[in-house]
This record gives sequence, structure tokens and C-alpha cells, in this order.
Amino acid sequence: MQSNHNKSFWQNAIGGIGEFSLEERIFNTTCIFAFFAMLVEAPYNYIMDLKALAGLCCVCMVFIAGLYYLSKVRRKSSIAITLFCMASNVTFIYCYFYNSGILGPNVLLFALSFFITITIIPKTQYKFWVPVNIIVVLSVLTIEFFWPNLAPDLYLNSLAKTIDFAVTYLVSTVLIFMSIRYMRRNYEYERSSVEQRNREIEAQKDEILLQKGSLEYLNREKDRLLSIVAHDIRMPLSSIQGYLEILNSIGLDEEEKQLIEGQLLQITRDTSEMLMNLLSWSKTQLKGSNVQLKALDVNEALQGWLKIEHAIAVKKGIRLRMLTAGQLHVMADHDMLHLVIRNLVSNAIKFTPEGGEVIVSTRYRGTEGLIIISDNGIGITTEKQESLFLLNASATYGTNNEKGIGLGLLLCKEFTEKQQGNIWFESEFDKGSVFYVSLQLESF
Repeated sequence: MQSNHNKSFWQNAIGGIGEFSLEERIFNTTCIFAFFAMLVEAPYNYIMDLKALAGLCCVCMVFIAGLYYLSKVRRKSSIAITLFCMASNVTFIYCYFYNSGILGPNVLLFALSFFITITIIPKTQYKFWVPVNIIVVLSVLTIEFFWPNLAPDLYLNSLAKTIDFAVTYLVSTVLIFMSIRYMRRNYEYERSSVEQRNREIEAQKDEILLQKGSLEYLNREKDRLLSIVAHDIRMPLSSIQGYLEILNSIGLDEEEKQLIEGQLLQITRDTSEMLMNLLSWSKTQLKGSNVQLKALDVNEALQGWLKIEHAIAVKKGIRLRMLTAGQLHVMADHDMLHLVIRNLVSNAIKFTPEGGEVIVSTRYRGTEGLIIISDNGIGITTEKQESLFLLNASATYGTNNEKGIGLGLLLCKEFTEKQQGNIWFESEFDKGSVFYVSLQLESF
């Protein structure tokens, strides 16, 4: 809806499209033009020595102004239109018998009254006002035919008659022209509005179909994800239960104990990582995430974050190194970035064989700080690279059969972008991978 400040003078005069119906706007237009028509007719009739008609025109001006106020300001257009239809019939009957009957332009005025009436009244009222107009016209013609002295010829000469017809014709055609022009403009406006709405509906339909396909895909992946999680949670619990039953029933030598303990530790670690990622992902899907960007000393944070990963790397026979470019302060959410780095380093260790190397380094790049995790592991095949950051609920296995469900990298992408950063990678099968995380530097 347009504000009054942005509307044109004419729109303010007749009412805005979003506020007034088409019939109300046409009626307000008719009132305005009828008022100025009476303003012209009043002095004309006075000059033509038709003082009674001149007085009637003045009365009509006041009456029309009242109808306009009732419709435009008080918003009681139904009452105003009804009063207008009643008054127009009474007025034209008076004018007919006062102003020369059929010898004057009165039948033309009756036609104008009929046109205005059917333009402004609701369709439900056609069955009343159309017969009224026809009956009134036929009645006054019949009365004049039988009693011609009731409609005397008041024209002084042919010139006066010609001028009267010309003025009446001009007033009638102007009112008809403005009404039809306004209706056509509104028809074009309504048509263009409907076409625009149809285009918007089609666009919304396409968008809904895309969202539907995306939701169906996510639901399928979610079901697969929950199925894998349910299966993988049972496995470590069953293993722990079996180990405890063995300890409780039979004795084991030290080598056997260490072997079983190592297997259980790896299973428990994989399950813990899986549950941590799953809980983080579920939280972002259900509640969204509250990102708190603060200045973070990356090098100091990495020293604490990589302690557990360093122990895992040593146990697997992998060298984990950290190379820094001096102090690096970025705007980041501590917990989110911790999860991102932990997942990337854990994956690098997982897919690097014994004797390999994982390097975590930092450096500046313009207004950004880079965290780089590189390894010389098995790399990523071209087929898997295309869907690496998508929800891909399928089990993956590392070089020592470490298990994952493809959720960690999706979290890395989502959490990095929520921190106004970017993540990307380079990888070559059988040669290793390099993952890059860029974040905005701390502003001073």
C-alpha cells in the first residue's frame, strides 16, 4: 500500500487502489466531475435566464460535496451511492419538466444518469436501479405526450437551444470519457497485477518444488544417518560387554589384554567422535547456532586443541607437526573453530598410514588468516570430491579401519561459514590432501 506522501494528488482525491474498491473510486471521480459540471452549469443557466435551474445547480453542488465527504472521508460509500441514485432521478425529472421537456437535452441527461448508475452500483443492485431508470424515462415521456403544457419550451431562440445542447453534450461526454478511461486503466492495472501475481506464484512453486526435493533428500540421508548411528552405538557397547564377560569368566595374558583394550579404545574413540558430531549437527538443525565471534589467538588455541590428536597420531605411528607464522589473531567462535580443527586433523590422521605426516600450519592472506591441515595420506578420489561437504550418510574407514559416517566435513563447512569464513581443499589420490580454513583477521 502506498503512503499518502508517495501518492499523486489525483490518487489522494479519489482514494488509493489498495484502500477503495473500483466502484468507490469511480463514484468519487463522478462526484468531483459532477461538482465542477454544476459549477459551470450554474452561471450558464443564470445567464440564460433559467434562474431556477441555476439555483438547483448550486444546491446540487452542496449535495454532491456532501456525498463525496460521506464516501471518501466517512467511508460510507453504499449510503452515498444510494442517495446519489435517488437524487439524480428526482433532479432529472424536475429538469425535464422545467427545461422544455423532450425539446431540451434531458433525455441525454437521463442516459448519462443511467451510465453513471450502472458504473457505480454493485451488480446485485442492477435489478432495482436499471428498471427504475427505464420506468422514469418512459413515464416522463408519456406524461409529456398527454399533458404537453407541463413541459413548456423555455428557449428564447435557436442559439440558446444549440448552446444548451452543446454544453450538456460536453458535460456528458467528459463524464463518460473519464469514467471509461479510469475503468480501462484499472482493468489494465488489475490484469498486470494478476499476471505479476501468477509469475510470483510460479516462481514460488518452483522454489517449493526445489525445497521439497532438498527436504526429501535430507530426510533420506537423516534416516540413513540414524540407522548407522543406531548400529554403531550398539557395536562398542556389545564389545565392552563382551570384554567384561571375558574378564569375568576367564583369565587373559597381558598381550591379549592389550590387544582387546586397544581395539575397544579405538571403537570408543570413533563412537565418541561420531556422537559429538551428531549432537553438534542436531543442535544446529533444531535450534540453529548462536555464533559469538571474538578475537582468538589461533596459535595458542591450537596448542591446546591438538594435545589429544597428537597422542592419537603418536600411537598410530604418524608425525603431527604445527608450523606457525608468528602470532595470528582471527575473529572466530572458540567452540565452533575447535570442532572444525578437531574434525579436520582427526580425518587427516585417520586417512594417513603409519609413518605418514600431518602438518597444521597458519599464515596470513590479505585481510584473512589461514589454518592449513595437510597430510600425505591416501587422498580423496575424484568421485568423492564432488560431494565431500554434503550430507553423505555412509560409513567410511581409515587406514586402520577407523570408522566415520561422513558428518564431520559437513559440520566443518557449516560452522566455518557461520563464522564468516571459507573452507576448501586440494587432494590427489594416493598422495594426500590439504584443507584450508580462512577467517577474518581481528580488526584493531
